[in-house]
Amino acid sequence: MNLEKLSDRVAQELDTALADDLPASERDAILDIVRRAMLDASSRTHREMKDTAVICCGPEADLAHKMQEQMAKKSDMLIANLKAMR
Repeated sequence: MNLEKLSDRVAQELDTALADDLPASERDAILDIVRRAMLDASSRTHREMKDTAVICCGPEADLAHKMQEQMAKKSDMLIANLKAMR
């Protein structure tokens, strides 16, 4: 999932859909809301995947911890990329 491309596409579609007389500050506020919603959705999905991995791996807790570390690294990278887009 490439959220940067998705975010750019959504921003472009919103820019086209929003009225032309809308002030730039309001356009930016709307785009910021969408970016934050995408980040929130990504964080929730990450949290749910992590919980599922820990539950299903039960006795293989070491494997679950390794998976959790990898997911945390990817989540941190995703958050950094989204913040850089601001």
